Amino acid sequence: MKKIEQKIDEAFRNTFLFPREKVVTDFLAGVMNSKYKFREDDQKIEVISLYYYASSPLSFLFAMPHYGYYSPDKTTGIAELHLKEYALEDYSPADVQELCKTVLDENGIDYSAYLDEEDQLDYAHYWENQFGLECDFLMNCWRHAKEKTQSKMLGFLESSDSGGGMYDLNNGYDVPFDVDLDEYLQAQGFSIQKVN
Repeated sequence: MKKIEQKIDEAFRNTFLFPREKVVTDFLAGVMNSKYKFREDDQKIEVISLYYYASSPLSFLFAMPHYGYYSPDKTTGIAELHLKEYALEDYSPADVQELCKTVLDENGIDYSAYLDEEDQLDYAHYWENQFGLECDFLMNCWRHAKEKTQSKMLGFLESSDSGGGMYDLNNGYDVPFDVDLDEYLQAQGFSIQKVN
C-alpha cells in the first residue's frame, strides 16, 4: 500500500498543490515585505500567524500579527488570500476522492469494498496524507518567500478553528499545546518584545 500512497501523494501535489505554489508564495512574500498594513502605528512585525480555513486549508488564508506578541486591540487589518481570485478553484472532498479513484484504477486496485451505497469512496483506507501534504506545502511556500525576501520574520501556521494545532513555519515543527511560545522561541535563540 505504501507505493499506492506515494502515487496518490504525487497526484495530489501535481493536481492541487503545485498550481497554487506561486500565488501562495507571492502572498507570503507580500506579508514579509510589509505590503499589508496590520496596525495604525509603524510597529515592525516580527512574528506572524498564518491561518488556514480548517475545512479547506487552501481555499482561504489570512495572516496577522501573532496575538501573543501584538495586542489584538491594535490590529487594524489582516492580509487575506482567496485563491478563487486567481482562477484557482477550491477542491472538494469529492475532487480528492475522484483523484484517488483515478490512481487506484490506473494501478489495478479493487476498491469496491470501500464504496458506500452512493459509490462514494472512503479513501481513508488507502490514503490519509492530505492534511500533512497541505501543511508541508504551506511551510515550503513560507520558506520560499523567506528566501525571496531575505526576511527574518517568524511565522506560525494555525487553523481557523484552533483545533489543528500550531506549526513553526520556519522550522517545520509542530509546536505542542503545552509549550509556552516565549520559551519555545527563546530555546530557538529568539527574544521577541511583546507590544501593546
